[in-house]
Amino acid sequence: MNAKTQYGQARRQVFVDTETTGLSVKSGHRIVELAAVEAVNGKVTGKTFHTYLNPERAIDPYAQKVHGLSSEFLADKPRFSDIAEGFKSFVQGAECLMHNAPFDTGFINAELEAAGYSERLQEMVNIVCTVSLAKRRFPGQAASLDSLIERSGRSTKRRNHSALEDARLLADVYFKLLSKPTVKSISTTQALSLHKSMVPTPQQLGLTKTLAFVNVPFGQTFFYKKRVTKDCDGNIQIIHTAHEDVHRFRRVSGPFIYAVADSGGNTRYLGKSLEAFLYKRWIRIKGNIHHKESRDYIIAEILANRSPVWLWSASIDELRNRLPIEVRSLDSRDIAKKLEALWIQRWKPHLWNEKYETVDLSFSDGEYWRP
Repeated sequence: MNAKTQYGQARRQVFVDTETTGLSVKSGHRIVELAAVEAVNGKVTGKTFHTYLNPERAIDPYAQKVHGLSSEFLADKPRFSDIAEGFKSFVQGAECLMHNAPFDTGFINAELEAAGYSERLQEMVNIVCTVSLAKRRFPGQAASLDSLIERSGRSTKRRNHSALEDARLLADVYFKLLSKPTVKSISTTQALSLHKSMVPTPQQLGLTKTLAFVNVPFGQTFFYKKRVTKDCDGNIQIIHTAHEDVHRFRRVSGPFIYAVADSGGNTRYLGKSLEAFLYKRWIRIKGNIHHKESRDYIIAEILANRSPVWLWSASIDELRNRLPIEVRSLDSRDIAKKLEALWIQRWKPHLWNEKYETVDLSFSDGEYWRP
């Protein structure tokens, strides 16, 4: 009996943790232990998914010291490809909570890719990072799992990390410390406002309004300065563009970050360019705007009379001073790549972006837009 049948309109959550051969998925490190603990309607059900894995590579001494798992112990354990279907089935459709979600998500996605799967974790579940929840709930205080365990009143002292035990501990501290709203009651209007605020506005991200898309009489292709063309049936295709700042549109050069915001002011698409000027990135020589994955969404917004849809932008030089001191000296191309990756992952459920970016865990944007 599935959760929905047994509990009615149930809220199903899974708390996921991994142990790995090392800290960097980019260096080819892999998962050695994977665990997921189920909760339904705020209560742990006792159902778990847990396995040790043969990583088919050496384990870093530091990592082995953390989790205590040796190559000898793991030698006869299954490969990720052997258990992938079982794991996917267990987590599918749930809200997936992880402590430092970028780390675990990066490793799980790498394993899925290596096993021949095109689907990524964020396409199966709604990912929630409990580190981010803890930072918002306890601003200025430590947000590690050990700190939350202590704050929850448990006397548990972790010696070796265990994915299964840590997933259980995370579920426990989540329901004790993080799951309750910070206000006693909330109206529907307030709830919608909070939902929209989960992604900062482009202005909060340090971007500047640059271009507006308006007026779609017909079609599927953007055009610049009201140029028109005809499809094979002779129908005219056009989207007008109206500049907020024509000089800025021509001036912004890569590397830069840009965002598309809907008519409600919500950030809906995030992107970067490392080389081109902004206008070259968006307006092609014959007038076509090449961005198919955002293009169709923009058209849908305008056809639904929710225009204009705005393009916002900022060069990395414009953003640099708003970033933490330790990353300001990085190459502009690296900053652009890391910002796009971090922002897409952080707000993926609320964006139009189809692709998923791997996040560099050594990079911090300082979360400078937060109150």
